[in-house]
Amino acid sequence: MLNRNRKPRQKKRPQLHHALLTVGVMAAAMLTAVGILHTSPHIPLVFGCLAAGLTAWYLGSSWDEILEGMIGGITDSLEAVLILLMIGMVVGTWIAGGTVPTLICYGLKVISPSAFLPSAMLICALVACAIGSWGTVGTIGLAFMGIGTALQIPAPMICGAVISGAYMGEVISPLSDATNLAAAAAGENVFSVVKKTIPTALTGGIMAALMFAAAGMKFGGGQADAVQQTVGPLVESLRAQFHISPVTLIPLVVMAACILAKVPAIPSMLSGSLAGMATVLLVQKGSPASVFICASEGYTSTTGNEMLDTLLTAGGLQNMMEPVSIIILAMAFGGIMKESGQMDALVEPLVSRLHSIGGLSCLAVLSCVFLNVMLPDQYLAISLPGQMYGPAMKKRGIPGSMLGAMLLGGGAVTSPLVPWNTCGIYCRTLLGVSPAAYGRWTFYGLMLPVLFMIKGAISRKTRTRV
Repeated sequence: MLNRNRKPRQKKRPQLHHALLTVGVMAAAMLTAVGILHTSPHIPLVFGCLAAGLTAWYLGSSWDEILEGMIGGITDSLEAVLILLMIGMVVGTWIAGGTVPTLICYGLKVISPSAFLPSAMLICALVACAIGSWGTVGTIGLAFMGIGTALQIPAPMICGAVISGAYMGEVISPLSDATNLAAAAAGENVFSVVKKTIPTALTGGIMAALMFAAAGMKFGGGQADAVQQTVGPLVESLRAQFHISPVTLIPLVVMAACILAKVPAIPSMLSGSLAGMATVLLVQKGSPASVFICASEGYTSTTGNEMLDTLLTAGGLQNMMEPVSIIILAMAFGGIMKESGQMDALVEPLVSRLHSIGGLSCLAVLSCVFLNVMLPDQYLAISLPGQMYGPAMKKRGIPGSMLGAMLLGGGAVTSPLVPWNTCGIYCRTLLGVSPAAYGRWTFYGLMLPVLFMIKGAISRKTRTRV
């Protein structure tokens, strides 16, 4: 018979080696799956949750406490999950309504052969604000690779410009999954995080653009025909499928107005999506059924131009389920670590001797970079440091918006620089150049972590208010 009077298990105090064992198992599973087998990070995250749960059970936690930790971590990410679902609707309707095609069309028309590299970077940043870094790299980024090659610009330099722009757009846009994950991990509103990120991110963008302008001065002069041969057909294909005009930018204006009016993130995204639906119906003359399809399942492009069809086949609520599932698993892992005390055991030796904003900010940024190497996925490099350092920064009066900005400055932009990181693998596969070759030309990814550490070092508590 079961002993119903059995005493509860005595809990042990988590030590650093307990937490390191859990993280080590996660790192080994992630490096094997992502770096060697080239599979998704989902199952390694499950193994990480298993390792965290077994360690917590060994330390005396009950199943109910482990479950409570997982649910608590997931609960913290639910706003970000809902926002990501809204983003899927926004992207789908903005493509179908002509907003994204108009941005691309206007951007391509201003390419200057004599300033190709900074032009490529800034246009990629503009496009990435709407469709994210991966979509930008794999589509318009490929177009720039073709144009730049025709201009006899070295491929690693072109890659550096494309990736710099794509990840600049990633960290300054409230539509990106990176900004929403950083906000969730920091326990802050996504718009507050973006507002805190933008000054430093734009400073880095200007510096990078100037560096690309200087590096590319000896390339591309007078070769306008090479540019037109690639850009011309793209613009013609866009105009053949969409009505391109400033009117299609109304959804962008609507959402920008909501942001300026400090409307919460979810209603703002929904407003942008509804405006996009209106442009599908009224400007592009789409059917009511097509509106619901592109909002739910995304837009499917049929221009006949392979590159454009890849670029514009995107969005939809359903297509956001992959990043949503990664976020849920990552936050569940962090929730177990936090509830069982393993997170404190991991962080305490690091933060106990740091009391300044600068020291903690530098530590947060460097931890993001380290985790991009050890747990090679952008989502983990953003979410785990946010959960690790959030309580310590809160105790010292550092707002969550500043932590969120640090997570983006360290975690998002450095991920494509690591050859075995999911972002590095993706960029290498699509662009055909290894991170070892394009890394030194990715000025934005190299500079932004340093700029954020400098920002943290010169900040004072009286200046950290949003």
